[in-house]
Amino acid sequence: VNDADVTSGKVMVIAPDRFLDAAIAENVFAGNAMTRRTQWQYAVLLQRHPAGHVDQSIGKNVANGNVGLITPNRLVSKDFEEITLDGVKMVFQNTPDTEAPVEMHTYFPQFKAFWAAENITGTIHNIYTLRGAAVRNALNWSKEINVALYKFGQEAEVMFASHSWPRWGNARIQEVLRTQRDAYANLNNQALHFANRGVTINEIHNVYEVPKSLQQQWAARSYHGDVQNNSRGVINRFLGHYDGNPVNLIPLSPRDSAPLYVEMMGGSAKIIAKGEELMAQGNYLHATEILNRLVFAEPQNRAARRLLADAYEQLGYRAESTSVRNSFLQGAFELRNGLPGGVPPRSMGPDVVSAMSTEQWLDFIGISVDPKRAGGMKFTINLVTPDNGEKYAIEMSNATLTNIKGLLAKNPDLTVTVNRSDLNQVMM
Repeated sequence: VNDADVTSGKVMVIAPDRFLDAAIAENVFAGNAMTRRTQWQYAVLLQRHPAGHVDQSIGKNVANGNVGLITPNRLVSKDFEEITLDGVKMVFQNTPDTEAPVEMHTYFPQFKAFWAAENITGTIHNIYTLRGAAVRNALNWSKEINVALYKFGQEAEVMFASHSWPRWGNARIQEVLRTQRDAYANLNNQALHFANRGVTINEIHNVYEVPKSLQQQWAARSYHGDVQNNSRGVINRFLGHYDGNPVNLIPLSPRDSAPLYVEMMGGSAKIIAKGEELMAQGNYLHATEILNRLVFAEPQNRAARRLLADAYEQLGYRAESTSVRNSFLQGAFELRNGLPGGVPPRSMGPDVVSAMSTEQWLDFIGISVDPKRAGGMKFTINLVTPDNGEKYAIEMSNATLTNIKGLLAKNPDLTVTVNRSDLNQVMM
């Protein structure tokens, strides 16, 4: 799509309200960390092989290159809106706080075709995604699917999605809609049911079970998202990471606690011997529990690294979720081979930068500040961008960079006046 065509209105780019804010917050503010975690979820270092990367469930793999982004010129802000383009009528359903903070469905009445965005795929999706993102609202997700079922699902003859194959026939469409509606609602309700009876975030994944009727539905299987991490995600959303045990209020970092565990278990030789015994019994999770501590205590212990990698590998092979499989297999690869060198991938390309608001860019600079190096700094800058009529007061104090839009400081140390179009070159 040509930027000029979008700016002029020749091409309409339609998105839900607050789309740009959500896209930047999720993919840029925590971009470097998310890029690293993406390597685990999508196993980017593994060969395409039956014993390596096989699939990504809702796609084959992540794309290479920079991410593009064009600012939408038509926002959908109401619960339902109708737009007709080139004679094609579209009914948009806003579905915020579902698979993404902002999202929408689209129904094409003349074709009886329902586009489900990323909310209804051929698998259970992520309430908590391993690459990192805000925990999703499983109950609201279920409710928005229910709205779609009653609003569009009564007459739709084909249903398709961003990352899924089409479903044909109204009966099948309604079956899939009800399956996923019930799956997300059951996950939310039962995780909280058990939480209210004392089950913690560190236990729920071993307690919650998907109802057997849903287990028998392909659309409710854990090929992408997985029930263990999703159930923990529900509790995290409502109760946070703390499990109520004071020992976990101020936990030691793994590298600090691991040497004590190794000492109390009698040293590395005994741990490796026990790890091999557990592996032979098929108790791979138990093996990782002790071997992981040994690797943190003795990072150069190659025997421990190899054995832990073997355990990860076995856990990966038997995982239903591709995200879980890839994470275990990528972990095994890194234990055996380390990480490759080179330039790390960028979390944002030129299109993303130009689509960011100036306020978002200033917030991102604040995230990038090294607090130790900024400890003694104190200054105030006024930033004025005449071409879009914006102004900002920027302050550095207490090793923290803050900004406020629409105001200027009375006695700034520096005033910068630059067009936003020119500032884009600095931002990149």
